[in-house]
Amino acid sequence: MSEQSVGAQPLSGSHRPSRAFKAGRVCRHPGCGTVLSIYNDGKFCYSHEPMVVPRMRGKKIA
Repeated sequence: MSEQSVGAQPLSGSHRPSRAFKAGRVCRHPGCGTVLSIYNDGKFCYSHEPMVVPRMRGKKIA
């Protein structure tokens, strides 16, 4: 049995690189020194991100 690598095309068909943001950003929550990922476009880390409940359909009540 021989060892060979098998090449393939990506399933998505897109060669676009991931969107990245400035490196070295820090969470804005007071006292938190978590360095944000370059892929996180927010101002807070996961622990301090304000909770947002998306509305999928229908009208917002009140």
